Amino acid sequence: MVGFHFTHLNRKLFFMKKLYSSLSKVLLTAVLILATGAAFSQLKVGTNPTQINKSSILELESDRQGFLLTRLVDTLNINALTPPDGMLIYLQSASPAGRGLYIRKSGIWQRFLTDSSALDKWSKSGDLLNGAEKMGSLNAQKLRLITNNIERLTIDGSTGDVNISNSVVINKSLAVTDTTTTGKLVVKDSVSFNKINRSAALTEVLVIDTADGSVRRRGLSPDAFKSLVMGSFRTTTNANGLSRITGAVSDTLVLHPASATTPGGVSAITQTFGGKKTFQDSLTAAQTLLVGGTATANSTLQVQGSVSFPIRTVTASTTLTNVDYTVLVNAAGAAVNIALPTPSNSITGRIYIIKKIAGGLANDVIVNGAIEDGTSYPLYNDWTVVKVQTDGNRWYVIK
Repeated sequence: MVGFHFTHLNRKLFFMKKLYSSLSKVLLTAVLILATGAAFSQLKVGTNPTQINKSSILELESDRQGFLLTRLVDTLNINALTPPDGMLIYLQSASPAGRGLYIRKSGIWQRFLTDSSALDKWSKSGDLLNGAEKMGSLNAQKLRLITNNIERLTIDGSTGDVNISNSVVINKSLAVTDTTTTGKLVVKDSVSFNKINRSAALTEVLVIDTADGSVRRRGLSPDAFKSLVMGSFRTTTNANGLSRITGAVSDTLVLHPASATTPGGVSAITQTFGGKKTFQDSLTAAQTLLVGGTATANSTLQVQGSVSFPIRTVTASTTLTNVDYTVLVNAAGAAVNIALPTPSNSITGRIYIIKKIAGGLANDVIVNGAIEDGTSYPLYNDWTVVKVQTDGNRWYVIK
């Protein structure tokens, strides 16, 4: 009978042990599931834990506690771990001047500007000075001032010489106090004087002494100060382009038209100009244009001689511009994309010739743009060529 009780008790203990093991596994699984879910959700620490900003992954809220960052006495150890950009630290250095909040940016630690540190900076709206402030460098490097991203003024760090790239306007006087040199004001180019005080007789001029470059006053005959009057444009040529007609009170200055052998101005009548001429910007012919001859052009454009168009070779993807005409595409290294400009009224009539010279069937040449009813035109075989022209709306293949 006793044996029966012990056997029955052992069975109960075994069943309870097995039940406890199963419950432990279930609880552990539930904890892991909850932990996994929390790792992929937002986190709120502090008051109102059920209310979190939608845009935040971590939110702290409290009316009496703050967010305490790590405080480092230096950055030697953390730099050895290659910290990424965006990391925040508080530097609690030995020197109070270097303490503050820093962020890792562009591979260096940059300090957040505070009100106390800003007091030692120059303000764009002006500062109250006590007379001891300075602006500049502490070494021999040049100090450069720019506007519109262009260097306008430089101060040499060694000599102190000031170089101004453009004109200088002085509203009042200019004082030169150097007594160590003979030339107090040295000008390497022209000098312009505006509203200089003059004598009533108008009998003096400023001249430059060629010996030492100094400017001196010299008296001239009153006849030299007679006023000049601009006369009407002449129809006859002149070897000088200008001529002066002497008068009793004033002289007249007249401009003559230019010709193939004489200088002068541009008139409203037929003219022939001599010498090579270069136009900085575009040239427009309102009617016809003849190149290579002197007769009247028989078409809008007549060329009596050979014609040259720009040609270049490309080996990589390229966007064509207004300086392109014939483009040879070498696709031996890889496929090449040629982009056409967007059609518009400003390029109506423009023509491009594109020819594949290498690459075979392995590397295609694709001409991209609004071409006829599509957006691209492929060149598969070597020595294949396409000529396109735009009407301002689309590009068309001209065989």
